[in-house]
Amino acid sequence: MIISQRDGSRKMERSDSIVRKIYDAALDSAEWEPLLAEIATAIGAAAGFYAGLDIRHGRGAYWHAVGHDPRIQALYNDQYLAVDPTLAHIIQTPGRAFACSDYLSDAYVDANRFYSEFMIPNGIRYVLSGVVSKQGSMVSFFGFQRHVSQPPFSHIETDFVQRLIPHFAKADQIAAKVSTVSDARRLAMAVLDRMDYGIIIVNQACHVRMTNQRAEQLLQSGEVIQAVFGRIRLTNAKDNETLCGLTRTAAASDNEEIPVKTIETASQNGNVRVRVALLPISHAEKKQLDDDEAHIILVLSDSSQQRAMATHVLQDSYGLTVAETRVATGLAGGQTQDELCEALFVSLATIKTHTQHIYQKIGISRQVDLVRLVYGLPALF
Repeated sequence: MIISQRDGSRKMERSDSIVRKIYDAALDSAEWEPLLAEIATAIGAAAGFYAGLDIRHGRGAYWHAVGHDPRIQALYNDQYLAVDPTLAHIIQTPGRAFACSDYLSDAYVDANRFYSEFMIPNGIRYVLSGVVSKQGSMVSFFGFQRHVSQPPFSHIETDFVQRLIPHFAKADQIAAKVSTVSDARRLAMAVLDRMDYGIIIVNQACHVRMTNQRAEQLLQSGEVIQAVFGRIRLTNAKDNETLCGLTRTAAASDNEEIPVKTIETASQNGNVRVRVALLPISHAEKKQLDDDEAHIILVLSDSSQQRAMATHVLQDSYGLTVAETRVATGLAGGQTQDELCEALFVSLATIKTHTQHIYQKIGISRQVDLVRLVYGLPALF
């Protein structure tokens, strides 16, 4: 059979379109149905599905389908999945696409319960299927079906689907990563939303990437801090200039040991006073957040909140002495060791000794870790 240049170009365009949509579906599960419909059209199938199965426990993790009556889908999952001979065959060779007519004879089909009780009565005869990946007890697989009035799937159609399998496998990895990150972020935000502290994650230009509920309340009141076209701004112009400068400096530095900086700011009438602590986000933390634009965490609190929590947590939980607690509270508040010398009337050597003991007792190595502990920030950050 001679394929014209135009037909070959059309087939290539259709294949490219399907590959793009596979990756779209990895990021948005709502895209699975139109993707499956396009593949089914390309290979002349009446229906199709893409599923994840925990074979150890015999239950599905996810199921996307097109062209299937939901009642038939439920019947398959509840009663016939375990006796499906096509699944038993393809699971032995992950990464391969198979047409059932290549390994199931007509005589076998006529005598098989799965076909006689389930497939044929529901008008389905031929299946093109394969396992995309197998990780432990989790299997992801696909299946496309034709009615009894249609011919078997050909090698051309099998080869077409075979070329899609590596893309499905990569999409599985992407979807798993997105799911893990999303779950972690949801858990972190659930913790952050319960806090009395405002948490705002910004990029190097102070544009908002994430906020918790307390931060939203402060932003809505607009007395001390505002978001103007998505960019954080302190109402005190001088303090805002300082904030912008510190943010740019912290974001531009690759040094994870950059000290924590704080700004004490207030509303114009002086009734609302807020401490803003700037915590740099490391490269590893950006990967956890799955956000390369997340550069700085702004922690918004009043001084009395921070000191009370520091005293309680550090003394009761970590056995810090009174002197060590004063130093730890100061460090968590963004003070430098030189500033603590003046505030506590002790030598720099004493401050350094206390700092070393604090880090040893708590099991940390950086000032930023102490700040996060005091403010109770979840591990994702």
